[in-house]
Amino acid sequence: MTIIIPQHREKESQLFKVLTSINNQVGIDLTTVTIKIIGDGGYQISEDFFDNFKFLDINYVYYYPAHGPGYARQIGLEQTRSKYLAYLDADDTLSNINSLWQFVNVLRETGDHQVIFSRYIEERSPQTLLDERYIIREFNPSAVYGKWLNVDFLRAYAFYWHPKLQHAYEDTFFLDSVLTFATDIYYLDIPTYMWLYHNDSIVRTNVDYNSNCLDQYVLESRLWIQEMEKRAPQRLKFDINNGLANIYIFYIQHPPVAAIERKFQEEIKEYVRENKDYIDLSYSQKLFNSKSFSTNLSKFIAFWQPYLSDNCGLQVKKHSKNQSKKMLSLVIPFRENSVTVLKRLFWSIINQVKVDLKQLEVIIVQDGGNKIDATAFKQCFPQLAQEWFYHKDVLGPGPSRSQGLQRAQGKYVMFCDADDQLHTITSLYNMYRAAEIHPDADILMAKYMNEQFDSEGQGELVEWSYNFGAVYPHWFNLNFLRSHRIDFHHALNSYYEDTFFCGIATRVAKSIIFTDEVVYTHRFNPYSLIHKELKKRQALFLEEYCRENYYWFQVARQRFPQKISNDLNNFIITLYYMYTNYGLDSFKINSQISYWTHKIKDHNCGDWHGWTPMIQQQAHDRHTDDAIGISSQGLKMFIEKFMTE
Repeated sequence: MTIIIPQHREKESQLFKVLTSINNQVGIDLTTVTIKIIGDGGYQISEDFFDNFKFLDINYVYYYPAHGPGYARQIGLEQTRSKYLAYLDADDTLSNINSLWQFVNVLRETGDHQVIFSRYIEERSPQTLLDERYIIREFNPSAVYGKWLNVDFLRAYAFYWHPKLQHAYEDTFFLDSVLTFATDIYYLDIPTYMWLYHNDSIVRTNVDYNSNCLDQYVLESRLWIQEMEKRAPQRLKFDINNGLANIYIFYIQHPPVAAIERKFQEEIKEYVRENKDYIDLSYSQKLFNSKSFSTNLSKFIAFWQPYLSDNCGLQVKKHSKNQSKKMLSLVIPFRENSVTVLKRLFWSIINQVKVDLKQLEVIIVQDGGNKIDATAFKQCFPQLAQEWFYHKDVLGPGPSRSQGLQRAQGKYVMFCDADDQLHTITSLYNMYRAAEIHPDADILMAKYMNEQFDSEGQGELVEWSYNFGAVYPHWFNLNFLRSHRIDFHHALNSYYEDTFFCGIATRVAKSIIFTDEVVYTHRFNPYSLIHKELKKRQALFLEEYCRENYYWFQVARQRFPQKISNDLNNFIITLYYMYTNYGLDSFKINSQISYWTHKIKDHNCGDWHGWTPMIQQQAHDRHTDDAIGISSQGLKMFIEKFMTE
């Protein structure tokens, strides 16, 4: 496990206490523990100090200027390579000599968990009576200490410390995300942590910490709603209206000090402006009443009414969008000036048998061009619920699919290209049946037919099995995608956008079901992106493959850091075979490739080991795709050319 300790102004004397409390632990092999102390600007600890703890594996990272404890904890999270992590504050301690053993014992007796949640001891002011100075606190869902967090769980869901919350409520945001989506929390009914009293700590410096940070409380509420809009939009009505109740209660209990009054008012107005479509004051009143708060309901209404009135330029509306759950959302990026190309796909949809077409919603995202009036087209296919969206600028299929994904309401989402079609009249039924048999599946994968031409120029359909680099013909569980924040990358707008998407989805998914059905036909379109003139297409493939991997490694560093080294090897081997097979050795192409390969190497230098006998063997053992008929002997020279200064 890894213990992460943010440090700002704490000096050696304070760090000595917390490190001693770790050093004195019994019942645990300390060689299995890594301690990461993240120096967040402020006072810099002398490296000699750590010689006092020769039996501890301590890594000290210091940067300047300071960004706050949340930022420091995020750095620690990104650097963690262990199975579990725990956060400690630099001016606190573990409460017992067997605090870590208590967690280890839970794992031994009950197995792995996403979160292990313990109680803690709070030290109160020295002016407090001695018998009341130390109190055992209940399980605190708003403070990160006293918990062990499963690192794979954190990374699969891409949980993070929000950079806008630098000094207040940063752990509220992080922990709310973790605890909302955790399905396996173990409550350890033993205190393991000591929250020590310090006059100069962030929480204790002010007479009322919450009054001094009330604007940050509202900001955290805003950021939480923005996060749920991406991860769990079905929660929005409750969370937004519950936020009205909570903000008001906090306001009464901790009225803002004069110094932040203006910021507080601005944050309140932004909260209402951003969420006005979901605000239902009568519903919020019921939530407020349920909290048994001793304030007259009329005062609650009077507080919010000015922010919700037309005088503020805001018109409050109940969210009227139909929230009834469909079984399937079909998302179709569309970049044409005529709807004719869509008709073949729509005919294949309405001809489906054994499925209720009312359980489908079809989302068409027109990607640039002149806006099409879809009225007549909708009338041609009245059996289907259609939603049309348009953006003037051409963004590409990836961003268009992302827009459709944001609008989807089905339990599953399926991506179709506008010029393709479903393969048989039972395509959707076969997938429905698989979904019923495997209701907990994150992804349902199927086979498809690819229309192509043989050596004599004759068209033929060739069966392809389980393409991990294309979004069709698979069904993705929408809650799975949203809760794990899996989406198309906005910068990948021509090629490999679905490779990026599928790569994350298939790695994160816990349950992938492979159906033995052919459900989709990928039609040959001579005008499509992937059917440009051969040499132009290959040149684009090389550059875009490098670009996709550049963004892939950015995400992989957050989600799969333990796999980066192997991914780098696979990337350079694949690029070598593509480059050699295409035979496009030109200054322009070499410059484009070098630009991206050096960016990838520089950003992943700790995981890139250059040419090794192992990577040479991996290249030698590859005999598929572009590697067919190509010798691996040129790999070392290729690496020296493109991955060395």
